[in-house]
Amino acid sequence: MIVFPIFSTAISLLCALVLLRDQIRRPRPDKLVWFVAFLMFALAAGADAYGRSIGWSENLARLYYATGPALVVMFLAVGELYLLFPKAMGRFAPGATILLSAIWVTTVLGAPIDRTRLAEDGWEAIDRGSAMVALTIAINSVGTSIIVGGLLWSIWKFWKSGTYRQRMIGCGLIAAGTIVVGLGGTLTRLGHYEYLYIAMSAGIALIFVGVLITRRPDSWATRATDEARDQVPESLSAAQPMVPVAAFDGQELGFVGRDVLGMSDAEIDRFCTEWSVPRDARPAFDRV
Repeated sequence: MIVFPIFSTAISLLCALVLLRDQIRRPRPDKLVWFVAFLMFALAAGADAYGRSIGWSENLARLYYATGPALVVMFLAVGELYLLFPKAMGRFAPGATILLSAIWVTTVLGAPIDRTRLAEDGWEAIDRGSAMVALTIAINSVGTSIIVGGLLWSIWKFWKSGTYRQRMIGCGLIAAGTIVVGLGGTLTRLGHYEYLYIAMSAGIALIFVGVLITRRPDSWATRATDEARDQVPESLSAAQPMVPVAAFDGQELGFVGRDVLGMSDAEIDRFCTEWSVPRDARPAFDRV
Protein backbone atom coordinates (compact mmCIF):
# COMPACT_ATOMS: atom_id res chain seq x y z
CA MET A 1 0.00 0.00 0.00
CA ILE A 2 1.57 3.22 -1.24
CA VAL A 3 -0.27 5.36 1.32
CA PHE A 4 2.02 4.35 4.18
CA PRO A 5 5.32 5.38 2.55
CA ILE A 6 3.67 8.67 1.53
CA PHE A 7 2.42 9.25 5.08
CA SER A 8 5.87 8.43 6.48
CA THR A 9 7.42 10.93 4.06
CA ALA A 10 4.98 13.68 5.03
CA ILE A 11 5.24 13.23 8.79
CA SER A 12 9.05 12.97 8.65
CA LEU A 13 9.31 16.12 6.56
CA LEU A 14 6.96 17.96 8.91
CA CYS A 15 9.03 16.95 11.93
CA ALA A 16 12.21 18.03 10.13
CA LEU A 17 10.73 21.47 9.39
CA VAL A 18 9.68 21.92 13.03
CA LEU A 19 13.19 21.08 14.21
CA LEU A 20 14.72 23.37 11.59
CA ARG A 21 12.56 26.26 12.78
CA ASP A 22 13.65 25.63 16.37
CA GLN A 23 17.27 25.40 15.24
CA ILE A 24 17.05 28.78 13.51
CA ARG A 25 15.47 30.41 16.58
CA ARG A 26 17.68 28.79 19.22
CA PRO A 27 20.62 26.91 17.63
CA ARG A 28 21.76 23.69 19.30
CA PRO A 29 23.69 20.80 17.76
CA ASP A 30 21.18 18.15 18.86
CA LYS A 31 18.38 19.93 17.00
CA LEU A 32 20.50 20.17 13.86
CA VAL A 33 21.44 16.49 13.95
CA TRP A 34 17.84 15.40 14.52
CA PHE A 35 16.73 17.64 11.65
CA VAL A 36 19.14 15.77 9.37
CA ALA A 37 17.84 12.43 10.68
CA PHE A 38 14.21 13.20 9.89
CA LEU A 39 15.15 14.72 6.54
CA MET A 40 16.95 11.50 5.58
CA PHE A 41 13.97 9.44 6.67
CA ALA A 42 11.75 11.58 4.44
CA LEU A 43 14.14 11.03 1.54
CA ALA A 44 14.17 7.26 2.07
CA ALA A 45 10.41 6.94 2.40
CA GLY A 46 9.88 9.29 -0.54
CA ALA A 47 12.27 7.28 -2.71
CA ASP A 48 10.45 4.09 -1.81
CA ALA A 49 7.05 5.63 -2.58
CA TYR A 50 8.29 6.95 -5.92
CA GLY A 51 9.93 3.68 -6.89
CA ARG A 52 6.86 1.60 -6.13
CA SER A 53 4.47 3.93 -7.91
CA ILE A 54 6.54 5.24 -10.87
CA GLY A 55 9.41 2.82 -11.21
CA TRP A 56 12.82 2.02 -9.75
CA SER A 57 16.23 3.05 -11.02
CA GLU A 58 19.68 2.23 -9.70
CA ASN A 59 20.18 5.75 -8.33
CA LEU A 60 16.79 5.68 -6.60
CA ALA A 61 17.53 2.32 -5.00
CA ARG A 62 20.90 3.56 -3.75
CA LEU A 63 19.31 6.78 -2.43
CA TYR A 64 16.86 4.75 -0.39
CA TYR A 65 19.47 2.41 1.04
CA ALA A 66 22.01 5.17 1.68
CA THR A 67 19.57 7.24 3.78
CA GLY A 68 17.13 4.79 5.31
CA PRO A 69 18.34 1.52 6.81
CA ALA A 70 21.18 2.83 9.01
CA LEU A 71 21.91 6.56 8.88
CA VAL A 72 18.55 7.62 10.34
CA VAL A 73 19.14 5.62 13.51
CA MET A 74 22.75 6.79 13.68
CA PHE A 75 21.85 10.48 13.49
CA LEU A 76 19.05 10.07 16.04
CA ALA A 77 21.57 8.46 18.38
CA VAL A 78 24.15 11.22 17.81
CA GLY A 79 21.49 13.81 18.66
CA GLU A 80 20.71 11.98 21.88
CA LEU A 81 24.41 11.87 22.81
CA TYR A 82 24.64 15.62 22.21
CA LEU A 83 21.93 16.07 24.84
CA LEU A 84 23.66 13.78 27.34
CA PHE A 85 27.33 14.71 26.79
CA PRO A 86 27.50 18.11 25.04
CA LYS A 87 31.14 18.89 25.83
CA ALA A 88 32.55 15.51 24.82
CA MET A 89 30.39 15.29 21.71
CA GLY A 90 31.44 18.75 20.61
CA ARG A 91 35.05 17.59 20.42
CA PHE A 92 34.76 14.41 18.38
CA ALA A 93 31.15 13.91 17.21
CA PRO A 94 31.25 15.96 13.98
CA GLY A 95 34.31 14.17 12.61
CA ALA A 96 33.17 10.72 13.73
CA THR A 97 29.68 11.25 12.30
CA ILE A 98 30.99 12.42 8.95
CA LEU A 99 33.49 9.53 8.80
CA LEU A 100 30.91 6.84 9.59
CA SER A 101 28.42 8.40 7.16
CA ALA A 102 31.05 8.43 4.42
CA ILE A 103 31.89 4.76 5.06
CA TRP A 104 28.23 3.78 4.87
CA VAL A 105 27.47 5.81 1.72
CA THR A 106 30.62 4.51 0.02
CA THR A 107 29.64 0.94 0.86
CA VAL A 108 26.15 1.46 -0.59
CA LEU A 109 27.46 3.13 -3.76
CA GLY A 110 29.93 0.33 -4.32
CA ALA A 111 27.42 -2.50 -3.86
CA PRO A 112 26.41 -4.28 -7.09
CA ILE A 113 22.75 -4.26 -8.19
CA ASP A 114 20.96 -7.11 -9.93
CA ARG A 115 19.28 -5.24 -12.79
CA THR A 116 17.02 -8.15 -13.60
CA ARG A 117 15.37 -7.77 -10.18
CA LEU A 118 15.40 -3.96 -10.02
CA ALA A 119 12.01 -3.28 -11.61
CA GLU A 120 10.19 -5.76 -9.38
CA ASP A 121 12.17 -5.76 -6.14
CA GLY A 122 13.48 -2.17 -6.04
CA TRP A 123 16.14 -1.55 -3.41
CA GLU A 124 16.11 -5.22 -2.46
CA ALA A 125 17.99 -5.84 -5.73
CA ILE A 126 21.09 -4.38 -4.07
CA ASP A 127 23.59 -7.13 -3.32
CA ARG A 128 24.16 -6.70 0.40
CA GLY A 129 27.42 -8.40 1.19
CA SER A 130 28.58 -9.53 4.60
CA ALA A 131 30.31 -6.20 5.28
CA MET A 132 27.16 -4.18 4.59
CA VAL A 133 25.00 -6.52 6.65
CA ALA A 134 27.41 -6.36 9.59
CA LEU A 135 27.60 -2.57 9.37
CA THR A 136 23.80 -2.29 9.22
CA ILE A 137 23.33 -4.50 12.26
CA ALA A 138 26.04 -2.68 14.24
CA ILE A 139 24.72 0.82 13.50
CA ASN A 140 21.09 -0.08 14.17
CA SER A 141 21.68 -2.06 17.36
CA VAL A 142 24.09 0.42 18.93
CA GLY A 143 22.06 3.42 17.77
CA THR A 144 18.76 2.06 19.07
CA SER A 145 20.35 1.18 22.42
CA ILE A 146 21.70 4.72 22.77
CA ILE A 147 18.38 6.33 21.83
CA VAL A 148 16.18 4.22 24.08
CA GLY A 149 18.66 4.10 26.96
CA GLY A 150 19.31 7.84 26.88
CA LEU A 151 15.65 8.75 26.66
CA LEU A 152 14.69 6.39 29.50
CA TRP A 153 17.46 7.93 31.62
CA SER A 154 16.06 11.38 30.83
CA ILE A 155 12.56 10.24 31.84
CA TRP A 156 13.91 8.96 35.14
CA LYS A 157 15.74 12.24 35.74
CA PHE A 158 12.63 14.35 35.06
CA TRP A 159 10.50 12.11 37.28
CA LYS A 160 13.02 12.27 40.13
CA SER A 161 13.25 16.08 40.00
CA GLY A 162 9.47 16.50 39.83
CA THR A 163 9.71 19.04 37.01
CA TYR A 164 9.40 19.11 33.24
CA ARG A 165 6.47 16.71 33.10
CA GLN A 166 5.83 17.61 29.46
CA ARG A 167 9.39 16.69 28.54
CA MET A 168 9.08 13.41 30.44
CA ILE A 169 5.94 12.47 28.50
CA GLY A 170 7.51 13.58 25.23
CA CYS A 171 10.67 11.55 25.86
CA GLY A 172 8.53 8.50 26.58
CA LEU A 173 6.71 8.87 23.27
CA ILE A 174 10.00 9.36 21.41
CA ALA A 175 11.43 6.20 22.99
CA ALA A 176 8.26 4.25 22.13
CA GLY A 177 8.34 5.53 18.56
CA THR A 178 11.97 4.52 18.17
CA ILE A 179 11.19 0.99 19.36
CA VAL A 180 8.26 0.74 16.92
CA VAL A 181 10.45 1.93 14.03
CA GLY A 182 13.14 -0.56 15.01
CA LEU A 183 10.62 -3.40 15.01
CA GLY A 184 9.31 -2.44 11.58
CA GLY A 185 11.74 -4.70 9.75
CA THR A 186 10.64 -7.67 11.85
CA LEU A 187 7.08 -7.34 10.57
CA THR A 188 8.20 -7.99 6.99
CA ARG A 189 8.90 -11.58 8.00
CA LEU A 190 5.14 -12.10 8.16
CA GLY A 191 5.14 -12.08 4.36
CA HIS A 192 3.83 -8.62 3.49
CA TYR A 193 6.23 -5.77 2.78
CA GLU A 194 3.59 -3.09 3.50
CA TYR A 195 3.78 -4.02 7.19
CA LEU A 196 7.16 -2.28 7.28
CA TYR A 197 5.65 1.14 6.60
CA ILE A 198 2.67 0.55 8.84
CA ALA A 199 5.16 0.28 11.70
CA MET A 200 7.29 3.11 10.31
CA SER A 201 4.29 5.43 10.02
CA ALA A 202 3.14 4.68 13.55
CA GLY A 203 6.67 5.07 14.96
CA ILE A 204 7.40 8.36 13.21
CA ALA A 205 3.99 9.70 14.31
CA LEU A 206 4.81 8.84 17.93
CA ILE A 207 8.23 10.50 17.66
CA PHE A 208 6.71 13.62 16.12
CA VAL A 209 4.05 13.91 18.84
CA GLY A 210 6.78 13.43 21.43
CA VAL A 211 8.85 16.25 19.89
CA LEU A 212 5.82 18.56 19.97
CA ILE A 213 5.04 17.74 23.61
CA THR A 214 8.64 18.38 24.74
CA ARG A 215 8.36 21.91 23.31
CA ARG A 216 5.33 22.77 25.48
CA PRO A 217 6.03 24.65 28.74
CA ASP A 218 5.01 23.01 32.01
CA SER A 219 2.37 24.56 34.21
CA TRP A 220 4.88 25.55 36.91
CA ALA A 221 7.01 27.34 34.32
CA THR A 222 3.97 29.21 33.01
CA ARG A 223 3.11 30.28 36.55
CA ALA A 224 6.67 31.51 36.99
CA THR A 225 6.29 33.65 33.89
CA ASP A 226 3.00 35.12 35.11
CA GLU A 227 4.42 35.85 38.57
CA ALA A 228 7.47 37.56 37.08
CA ARG A 229 5.24 39.68 34.86
CA ASP A 230 3.03 40.67 37.82
CA GLN A 231 6.07 41.82 39.79
CA VAL A 232 7.15 44.36 37.14
CA PRO A 233 6.42 47.89 38.49
CA GLU A 234 3.80 49.85 36.58
CA SER A 235 6.31 52.62 35.89
CA LEU A 236 8.55 50.10 34.11
CA SER A 237 5.82 48.08 32.44
CA ALA A 238 4.62 51.19 30.62
CA ALA A 239 8.05 51.57 29.01
CA GLN A 240 9.54 49.25 26.43
CA PRO A 241 11.72 46.74 28.34
CA MET A 242 15.14 45.77 27.03
CA VAL A 243 14.20 42.07 27.13
CA PRO A 244 10.42 41.58 26.95
CA VAL A 245 8.99 38.98 29.30
CA ALA A 246 6.80 37.78 26.42
CA ALA A 247 9.95 36.71 24.60
CA PHE A 248 10.39 33.85 27.07
CA ASP A 249 8.36 30.65 26.96
CA GLY A 250 8.47 30.15 30.73
CA GLN A 251 11.26 27.58 30.78
CA GLU A 252 14.01 30.17 31.25
CA LEU A 253 12.32 31.86 34.22
CA GLY A 254 11.56 28.46 35.66
CA PHE A 255 15.25 27.55 35.56
CA VAL A 256 16.24 30.75 37.33
CA GLY A 257 13.51 30.80 39.94
CA ARG A 258 13.29 27.13 40.76
CA ASP A 259 16.69 25.61 40.17
CA VAL A 260 19.56 27.97 39.48
CA LEU A 261 19.61 30.64 42.19
CA GLY A 262 20.23 28.17 45.00
CA MET A 263 23.20 26.54 43.30
CA SER A 264 26.90 27.13 43.66
CA ASP A 265 28.93 28.29 40.68
CA ALA A 266 30.19 24.76 40.06
CA GLU A 267 26.66 23.35 40.21
CA ILE A 268 25.42 26.01 37.78
CA ASP A 269 28.19 25.09 35.34
CA ARG A 270 27.41 21.37 35.53
CA PHE A 271 23.65 21.97 35.37
CA CYS A 272 23.88 24.08 32.22
CA THR A 273 26.24 21.58 30.61
CA GLU A 274 23.71 18.77 31.13
CA TRP A 275 21.02 20.83 29.42
CA SER A 276 23.22 21.97 26.52
CA VAL A 277 22.60 25.60 27.41
CA PRO A 278 24.71 27.96 25.27
CA ARG A 279 27.24 29.64 27.52
CA ASP A 280 29.94 32.26 27.23
CA ALA A 281 33.65 31.51 27.44
CA ARG A 282 33.76 31.68 31.24
CA PRO A 283 33.60 28.36 33.10
CA ALA A 284 30.58 29.46 35.18
CA PHE A 285 27.91 32.16 35.26
CA ASP A 286 28.51 35.06 37.62
CA ARG A 287 25.69 36.39 39.81
CA VAL A 288 25.25 39.53 37.76
